[in-house]
Amino acid sequence: MSYGPTPTTGAPVSSGTRTSQPSGYCASGSDTGASKGRRSTLNPNAETFIPRSQRPHGGHQHSNIPSRPATAYQSFTPWTLHPEAKTCPPEALKKAINSAFAMLKNQNFTDAEKAFRVILHGKHGIPNPFDKQEVTIGLARSLKEQTCEKQMEACSILEELRLDGKLTRFGASSISNLDLTLSLCEEALGRHLDAENRLLRLRKKMRDADERALCKPSHYYAADIGNARLWQSMGKYTLAETLLLNLKTELIKNLQSKPYSPVTSKLRKHLDTVNMTLARLWQLMDKHQKSELMMLDIIGKRPDDNEDVLCRRSDHKDVDLALTFIWRALGKRERAERLLLNMSRKHPDDSEEILCSPTGYRAIDMALVRTWEEMDKLELAEKLLLNMSGKKPNDNEETLSESCRHHDIDLTLALLWQRMYKYIRTEKLLLNMSGKRPGDSGEVLCKPCGNREIDLALLRFWGLAGKHKLAEKLLLNMSRKPPGASEEILCKPCWQQEIDLALVRCWEVSGKYHLSERLLLNMSGKDTDGSEEILCKPCGNHDFDLTLAMIWEMMDKPERTERLLLNMIGKHPGDDEDSLCKPSGNHEIDLTLARCWEITGKLGRAKRLVERGCELYHSNEFELTLLMLSTGQEGFMEMISRYPESANTLLAKSIHYFNLARQQIIQDTPESGQDNLHKALEFVESALQKYPPSAGAFSQKAHCLRMLGRSEHEWKEWFDRARAFDSSRAYKAKTNFWRNNEAAALQKLSNSKE
Repeated sequence: MSYGPTPTTGAPVSSGTRTSQPSGYCASGSDTGASKGRRSTLNPNAETFIPRSQRPHGGHQHSNIPSRPATAYQSFTPWTLHPEAKTCPPEALKKAINSAFAMLKNQNFTDAEKAFRVILHGKHGIPNPFDKQEVTIGLARSLKEQTCEKQMEACSILEELRLDGKLTRFGASSISNLDLTLSLCEEALGRHLDAENRLLRLRKKMRDADERALCKPSHYYAADIGNARLWQSMGKYTLAETLLLNLKTELIKNLQSKPYSPVTSKLRKHLDTVNMTLARLWQLMDKHQKSELMMLDIIGKRPDDNEDVLCRRSDHKDVDLALTFIWRALGKRERAERLLLNMSRKHPDDSEEILCSPTGYRAIDMALVRTWEEMDKLELAEKLLLNMSGKKPNDNEETLSESCRHHDIDLTLALLWQRMYKYIRTEKLLLNMSGKRPGDSGEVLCKPCGNREIDLALLRFWGLAGKHKLAEKLLLNMSRKPPGASEEILCKPCWQQEIDLALVRCWEVSGKYHLSERLLLNMSGKDTDGSEEILCKPCGNHDFDLTLAMIWEMMDKPERTERLLLNMIGKHPGDDEDSLCKPSGNHEIDLTLARCWEITGKLGRAKRLVERGCELYHSNEFELTLLMLSTGQEGFMEMISRYPESANTLLAKSIHYFNLARQQIIQDTPESGQDNLHKALEFVESALQKYPPSAGAFSQKAHCLRMLGRSEHEWKEWFDRARAFDSSRAYKAKTNFWRNNEAAALQKLSNSKE
């Protein structure tokens, strides 16, 4: 097995680079692990590469950890013994501790919590001080994976335990694994700066150190990998990448210099973890090809191997799964499907019955479901999910809509039915998962069920179904805010990032931009009355900053949008053109900036940035944006001929001919653009006939009909359909520069009829 290629880009980041932009995305599975023993391999950062449902990261961020007041959660003293504590043989206590950590390792968090509490209350005997520390940290890890309240309790008991230990000269706790676990709890609560400060102290780094020093491995592997993952979740991709590459270089060097060392096996495991974390990071950075090359190298394959070799399963299941995710991102879905079928010991020519039979390894089955979804094999995906749920397609509606008690399977099935327009079944399953019924009162329907993923899926469905009041009420209840509260209370963050951001987007869809803006500013530690300089300064949370930039764009505040985005990547509006158009390394920011420039008529600058982004990121999203920016220009048809037909390419062709017609009408005569207008209408109608409808296609048809002089009733009907499909369109600013050109063309057509 290869260690993976030695990094060639592992040089530390230049001190001039600014990377203060985070992302709220987090991978699937637990960060918690434990061994059979009490101490040896309990790794708080152990995690597989397979993505899981997103876990929220939002919340109040403190910069001064020692001075932070303790949480208001009821104090719990983990080493206060139960009055009936008894002395048991050491073997019984050891067995109880090992059993609790085994539950933790198997992700039975509720059972693990109960077991740890029983031990701490002395039911199995009086633990010694070391065991108390270990068990207290184990309890915190079990709490971290549950509700927000329990995450707060985890922080509270760890901070209390921290008072008993000594501190290093950097301010880190001397109690093994304490600060590491506490940083994970703080990250789960969205307190990113607290978690970052804590990890930097563990790594013996000063917060104001230059980026070269920050990205140098500290020889404390768990803290280094934890810091890299935190930077990844914060959107500080360049810092995370450089630290991981430096870690990889150091591990390879140690393995090559000491191939027969007693710690060789441990070093190899560390290297595997670094490789998988780096591959995941590259996916987030849209560097899918680099990720693919590294994964292939690990399992001894090459990109130019034939399909049979590439799709042959290896002895490394996690690497094979990672490859399928990468291939899907690169559009190589047939290859991903074939590898997954090989991993399932199936063949593409097998009967549907065999193809849709579960393997018993859920990660493979779920990856195959998602691959079939992307390949539009929705019936196969549905049948496999139903089989995994113990159901059959011909079961009655009542049975089909029952929860199978595996919420990841239930959620995936509900979202699949949503995509298949089986809305009644979708809502019924989500309500059953919540312990509710469709006929319940609004009060009952909008009461949180206690599982954040289910609640969020339900309110997002309600948003799609146009039930915005129900969605808003559920969100406010999740935030513990009364619907009739003052604006000041409504816009106060609840410090659960996914809920706060969902509320921002709910208000956005309802056109309540001032509420969205105020909540985001509060989440960012800013005030609505702040100066432009303060308002446009990044807060350090990528999701907050990026969402605020988008809200300002919708509120027709493009100058603020541009200034905030440029500040996020260390640039200034007065920089030279070449610097402004250089990709930042964060594709989300670059795409949003390009859209801002497009809206404000800076088409050349937007196109140059996107062209460079295509070269760097190799992303379908950038290529589609480049197509849209090239509509109405010479060379567009040659460019689009390289892409297979899709809803997006047909819509792009329609916009291309519409733009040509608009230019002809303005520059020549009103009659000159009619041929191109008919072509524009033909292509958008083809998109609507062949592919699922979209708000953009409905709106484009309305624009074409209006320019062709059809009746107001006819073209308004298509605008209404677009608004019904995406109600937020009704509230967005209509000041794009191209709208002025369209208005000029319409005026010229109107004048010609008089």
